Amino acid sequence: MKKYINISVITILAAITFIGCKGYDEGPEFSMLTPEFRMKGVWEQKELYINDALQENSALSYKFTFNSDKTGTRQTTFLGNSSTVSFEWKFSDDKAILMTKDEGSETWEEATILRLTNKECWIIEDAGLLGMWEFRFEKL
Repeated sequence: MKKYINISVITILAAITFIGCKGYDEGPEFSMLTPEFRMKGVWEQKELYINDALQENSALSYKFTFNSDKTGTRQTTFLGNSSTVSFEWKFSDDKAILMTKDEGSETWEEATILRLTNKECWIIEDAGLLGMWEFRFEKL
């Protein structure tokens, strides 16, 4: 009988824990994979929204590589010209903000994570006078 009570208590505690897990605004609500594990890999920009408007023919695109040692590279393509920069990356304590610092820089840039699955990453940045920029990436 004691065995069944222990199993019941463990099941109830696990259910409460899973119900309390809050994902990102756009999902997922729950994932067995850590944000760090989901972030690792190569991400290619699929869409860009500026102030909630989809930019159909944007001349700007990004491709990110996030490594497990918290380093990475960012390939920026603008009007057909590409450049690549190395960076460090980390999450805020609550995992809601992705922070990157370019090689040679002292400043951490921040982007709010809206969605982070194993195949999709949506982030939004405040570009000041240029408005709110939302980038949607797909893992390659």
